Amino acid sequence: MSSQFESFDDVYAHAREAVGVTLFTASVIADNGASMARVYTTHPDVYPVGGKKTLAGDTNRVWLEQVLIGQQPFLGADKEAVRAFFFDSATIESLDCGAIVNVPVVSNGQTIGSMNFLAPEGSYDQSSVDAAVDVARRSVHLLEEALTTAN
Repeated sequence: MSSQFESFDDVYAHAREAVGVTLFTASVIADNGASMARVYTTHPDVYPVGGKKTLAGDTNRVWLEQVLIGQQPFLGADKEAVRAFFFDSATIESLDCGAIVNVPVVSNGQTIGSMNFLAPEGSYDQSSVDAAVDVARRSVHLLEEALTTAN
């Protein structure tokens, strides 16, 4: 069994190798379930730590059902999928990203956040999703700690 990561920087270093990322963020559920708060980012100038997306207004309902409620990863393999699911797709594309994998982070059966892996269009497939799921599984304790400070 693979060990847990010591820090988000360790997570990012591994994600670069195992998944391949241009942009990597981690978010936790905040505001009593009303939003997602960013707790780690590789691009703080564009996606700063502490930035939030409301679940009611900023988040696609199908994505919510699949990732946060259904606790299943999301694969958006191309720009069309990114545009269909993310209101900030223009910002995502400006960072040369056109593919995304979102993985729910689950603690004690509850979704507490998500890890978000982004790269150029066509970069991700099912093996990328599997690698991202492993990264998230090894990072639960980091999001648990971040959850206490974000709320």
